[in-house]
Amino acid sequence: MKILDLQSMPAGTSLKADLAIIGAGPAGLTIARELANTKIRVLVLESGGAGFEPGAQALNQVDNIGEPIERGTAPGRGYTDELSWLNDIPAFELRNRLVGGSTHTWVGKCAAFDEIDFAERHWVPGSGWPISRESLSGVLDRAAVMLNLGPNVYDETLYSLLRSPPADLRINRELLRPFFWQFSHARERAEPLRFGDEIGKFDAPNVEILTNATVTHLNTDETGQRVVSLDLRSLDGAHASVRADMVVLSAGGIENPRLLLASGGIGNGHGLVGRYLADHPRTVIARFDEEQAAAIARHFGFYGLASDPRTQFYLHGLTLSPRLQEREGLLNCAAYPVQELAEDDPWVALRRLARGRDGNRMRHAWRVLSSPTLLAAGLHRRLVLKRGLPRRLKGIRFDTMVEQRPDQESRVALSARRDRLGMPLARVNWKISPQEVASVARLAELMSAEFQRVGLPQPGLADWILRRDHSRAAFSDMAHPACTTRMGRDAATSVVDENARVHGMEGLYIAGSSVFPTAGHANPTLMIVALAVRLADHLKDQFEKGSHLQPKQERLLRSA
Repeated sequence: MKILDLQSMPAGTSLKADLAIIGAGPAGLTIARELANTKIRVLVLESGGAGFEPGAQALNQVDNIGEPIERGTAPGRGYTDELSWLNDIPAFELRNRLVGGSTHTWVGKCAAFDEIDFAERHWVPGSGWPISRESLSGVLDRAAVMLNLGPNVYDETLYSLLRSPPADLRINRELLRPFFWQFSHARERAEPLRFGDEIGKFDAPNVEILTNATVTHLNTDETGQRVVSLDLRSLDGAHASVRADMVVLSAGGIENPRLLLASGGIGNGHGLVGRYLADHPRTVIARFDEEQAAAIARHFGFYGLASDPRTQFYLHGLTLSPRLQEREGLLNCAAYPVQELAEDDPWVALRRLARGRDGNRMRHAWRVLSSPTLLAAGLHRRLVLKRGLPRRLKGIRFDTMVEQRPDQESRVALSARRDRLGMPLARVNWKISPQEVASVARLAELMSAEFQRVGLPQPGLADWILRRDHSRAAFSDMAHPACTTRMGRDAATSVVDENARVHGMEGLYIAGSSVFPTAGHANPTLMIVALAVRLADHLKDQFEKGSHLQPKQERLLRSA
């Protein structure tokens, strides 16, 4: 795919495409890849460059008036090592403006949404998707291939596929269920898959990517029902316009509503653009000390599924059972283990030696050479048993992420403040309801009780859970903004229809997590990519039918 730069083009350049995709993150690049080598001329518009640039990142600033607020000790987002700096980026500003989008800084964690996430639940007002989990099976499998994942199996049916499955702890399945996550990795390197790297491998003469091209306005025709052009600007003052027969807005859960609102409120006939903002409230619910850690790591950690050409590892955790959620009016949430590594862990030292990025090579080498037994055991576990590596631990903690109940007052609006390009900042008012807090607390209490019942070590629960003082529950965002242009069949309660087309608009579609009606507890990228594959299929069909043609073109075609 050819990569261009707006900054190198003459001022006032006018560009034309069959399809303009706004945003070169996982959603936008997936659609571009699915349309590669077709007759459809695709132009992907990216606000940032091919690499990380601080100037472009500054455009992510928001005017935050909501969560997270100070209640207790701020938990951060849970990043460690070389990514720990991401914990300090303000809420809703951890977004990557560059080719590859959020995959520039993600750790690759993936899971599919549960069936309950798609259901209309009487205890979760506003829940229910217009499409079923079953209808997405095919595109989820295609998305898994794109993300270099193993089978889309995330519950205990995975046991039968594993070389060394978890032992059956006899935890009450009416209360808690096993849940697994897997991790997207690059095909050639042991690091998370970066869409920016992967997309450059495709030879697609019909697709171009224009970098440093922030879309500042969507211009509609006189009816207001079709976007006819896009205004582009770069930080160095370059400007251009794009005319496209169809447009896909795939700039993320904050930028999608921001651009619609800044363009005169496109799609906002019922005042819903930007509303229902959800993320994944995250906190630490339980900790196990150094003496307890080994017993927990035996059951909750990484399990390998051997496949050609590599082994795919799944992380074992726990989630609230669907029946319990309904009985007690709880939201879908899950807890996953995080190993807290000791300073002298030899596997960390080995990795740092291999990377050669710091000046402590002698110390790292000594830690490796002084731990032959642990390293040998690790190779046996990884290569033979297909298990995660045995680590030298100072403890294990369980983090949790919880879905959010739909709330119209949790929203993205426009601020009176503006960025360098003159666009209004996003005014973010994220709200966390008591139902989210109660669901997390219940998960922690059940986990503690069940661990005691089956003979596992007892965790140290978070103080606010022990005291049952929900007013002290401290959460962080996970940089997973969603639901701000939600999908539905009724224009009075949603922004896009089941095909992701903006209600009342011709040829304008939205991709990404902003179309989720509810966001589940799982990391969103797998579902984002699956829905993008589904949308690409729909767009191909529309182009084949000629539905992309502007009204004037249709008249000319008929008269000919």
